[in-house]
Amino acid sequence: MNRRSGLAGITFLVLFGILAVGVVVGWHAVSEPVPSLTQEEPSAGPSCNAGLAPGDVVRTGDVTVSVFNAGNRSGLADQTLGQLTARGFLAGDVGNAPADAANVKFVRVLAPSKNDPAAQLVARQFGPQTLVQPTRTDLGPGVDVIVGDRFVGLAKAPRQLKAKAAGSGC
Repeated sequence: MNRRSGLAGITFLVLFGILAVGVVVGWHAVSEPVPSLTQEEPSAGPSCNAGLAPGDVVRTGDVTVSVFNAGNRSGLADQTLGQLTARGFLAGDVGNAPADAANVKFVRVLAPSKNDPAAQLVARQFGPQTLVQPTRTDLGPGVDVIVGDRFVGLAKAPRQLKAKAAGSGC
C-alpha cells in the first residue's frame, strides 16, 4: 500500500502542475489586449499599392476585399467574403449592391484600373475569364466585388500574383 500512496502523490503533483500551467496560459490569453482595438485597421483602398511596381508580388494578405450582393440570395456576399478571407484576403465591407448593379448575374470586380494588380488577384479567384471593370465609384474598403444570383463559388486560383502594372494610389 505504501507504493500505491507514493504513486498517488506523484499523480496528484503532475495533475496539479498541469492545472497551474493551464491557469497561467489561460490568464495570459484572457488578459491580452483585443487585436481589433489596438491595431490600426488596414487602409487598403482599391489596392493601396502606390509603391507597387511592375514585377513586384502582391499576395492575398496584402489585399482588402469588400463584397456586395446584387442578387436575391440572402447571405451571398457574406458567404463569398468568408471564402475569400479563407484564402488569406483581408475582410472589408459586406452589403447589398447599389441599384445600378442589379444587372450583375455572376460576378463583377471593380477597381480604378483594369490592370490594378490587387484587383487582378481578386478577379482570378472567380476564374480566369473574370475581368476587372474600371470604375471611379468606391463601394467599400479595398477591391470591390459584386456577386449575383448565378455565382456559385470560387475557382482554383493562385494566392499571389506578379504585378504587370504599377498599383494605383489611394
